[in-house]
Amino acid sequence: MKKHLAAHGAEDGVVYSHGGLGGGEIDGIEEIDGIWYTYFSERGSKRGYKAWPSEEEAVEYIARRAQVIAKQFGVWRE
Repeated sequence: MKKHLAAHGAEDGVVYSHGGLGGGEIDGIEEIDGIWYTYFSERGSKRGYKAWPSEEEAVEYIARRAQVIAKQFGVWRE
């Protein structure tokens, strides 16, 4: 996922976060004890955790969101 998104201009920490807080308000994804979660990072904290049945579903959700946001920021490359 990270490689695919970076190839299109959506960088980790800018458009989405992989386990971190990122810059500003940002969607994130991380694995905790074998369960994949998505969350929203804002003001130095993570909230709105959602557990996903599989890594694939969590990745699909974040990849779609990252693409939309990257397009809004004007950084998405086809």
